[in-house]
Amino acid sequence: MGNTYFAKIQVFGGHANRHYFYYDIQPEKSGLELSPRGLGTKRVSYNNLEVKGTPKVAGTITIELSGSTYGTNTCPGKRYNKVYTIKVEE
Repeated sequence: MGNTYFAKIQVFGGHANRHYFYYDIQPEKSGLELSPRGLGTKRVSYNNLEVKGTPKVAGTITIELSGSTYGTNTCPGKRYNKVYTIKVEE
């Protein structure tokens, strides 16, 4: 607790659809934030995510991601659901 945290998460299997992207970090106000790479620019990537911040709580922080990728003429889009667990020590 109190140390800066940074990690990258990549979504594979196609181009991630920003309209169907959802995430939840528990507990709330954990001190960690998740954002797509390039947020605020024309090249935002929901395939390349960053988790960063300084944890304010000890114990387990859970990040749940869900969404889908765009489909093509030959391949349907795919749904994804992932859960990441970060253990923070005092």
